[in-house]
Amino acid sequence: MKLKLIALAAMLAAGSAQAAIDTGLLSGNGELMLNLKWKDTNTTVNGNTSASAAFDLGITMDFAVANFNTAGYSQSWDLSSYGSALSTFLGTTDLVLANAEMNVFALDGTGTAPGDTRIVSTTSGINATGTAVSLLASSIPTNGNFNAIFGSTTVTNFLVAVNNSNSHDSVTNGASNADATSGNAWFDNGTGMDKFAGLSGFDSTNKFDGTYAAGTGVLAGEAKALPFYMVVASNTDPFGKATMTPFGFDVDGDGVVEFDNNGAVDGGTSEYGLWTLQGNTLTYAVAVPEAETYAMMLAGLGLVGFMVRRRRNAI
Repeated sequence: MKLKLIALAAMLAAGSAQAAIDTGLLSGNGELMLNLKWKDTNTTVNGNTSASAAFDLGITMDFAVANFNTAGYSQSWDLSSYGSALSTFLGTTDLVLANAEMNVFALDGTGTAPGDTRIVSTTSGINATGTAVSLLASSIPTNGNFNAIFGSTTVTNFLVAVNNSNSHDSVTNGASNADATSGNAWFDNGTGMDKFAGLSGFDSTNKFDGTYAAGTGVLAGEAKALPFYMVVASNTDPFGKATMTPFGFDVDGDGVVEFDNNGAVDGGTSEYGLWTLQGNTLTYAVAVPEAETYAMMLAGLGLVGFMVRRRRNAI
């Protein structure tokens, strides 16, 4: 398996020597890539009934790990600055944006022990009313299926093809377009990059465009958004479930980043970091704790400090 990964990594390096996107299979610190995809499932898929676009977001996995769990953190990208990639995607003849898909991911393919190889990725997650994350056990990959991602020809061929497309090999943060006639650069080629070659939990079709239905959910009526997860193998058991940890900020300090930290009916807040695409603007944002929450956190820290000082004085 190790030799297979080394061979695949070498193929990536050879196939895209000038590529701007760091795939992470050699460096262990891949760059985040945004992908948009649409296809008409009711007719023959061709250049008019399919489209995908890839954007190099210019930040690494390690940067995301260091910053994407910070309260109030927000970063945006103007996709119109990537040349015509977005307008070309949106201009696809039969495009139905409500049926399209958005994905952001980065890879770390280095290391051999459980937890060494990593993926950060958006997931299908939030339901139609914006009330809960529906990441069912059946959609969490096994350790074996997770590890297989790094040796998948669907994944590696896609990365090679994208890095050799359009401006990726000549611009610092490039972009490219493809469709079902484009071969490996098409995001749904083979068993589908949208599912990392077969894992349904990462498939976000119909999940990003428009708004959530009205109701009492924490995101009711807001723009549809995608949660972001760190995924690693949990142990060496190929049949055990991989560990998926959401990015975000633990607003209520209970040690868990929760989609709804206090119950929607009670005015809860989502602690998740969320990706949205509105018009030309892609945004990742983490919730900002309300003033009273900050006050409670500071009061708690003050009480801890008081108890420590009291104990030292007693000694």
